[in-house]
Amino acid sequence: MLRQYVYISTADGIGPEDIASILDSCQRNNSERNVTGLLLYNGRNFLQLLEGDVEDLSWVMRKIEADPRHNGVSIIEDIAIAGRACPDWLMRHIRIVDQVPERRAALDAELPAALEPNLRRIILNFAALN
Repeated sequence: MLRQYVYISTADGIGPEDIASILDSCQRNNSERNVTGLLLYNGRNFLQLLEGDVEDLSWVMRKIEADPRHNGVSIIEDIAIAGRACPDWLMRHIRIVDQVPERRAALDAELPAALEPNLRRIILNFAALN
């Protein structure tokens, strides 16, 4: 059974090298586990959408929770899905533009069309955080 998890976490002081390292780990681990999704970072918090089988998502979440680069991991959505919204993204980093008024429109243009409307709303609201 496929599921989507959306979690948020806190990670102050993460630089571009850290983001690249996290993405490398995500893509490697997600390839092994057939997990897809996207990652956002606003300079203080992560929001990540993960898609896959429950066992694989649980394994990935244990790795994330053990990662010392961020804390306060909280799953805010856990839903059953018939198909993936991000089938071709092992882990796509979507950069949030610096100007708050432009963030939502820029992010909305990059999100997958198959994304469930409530998840799209949650992700777009995350973009408005500073």
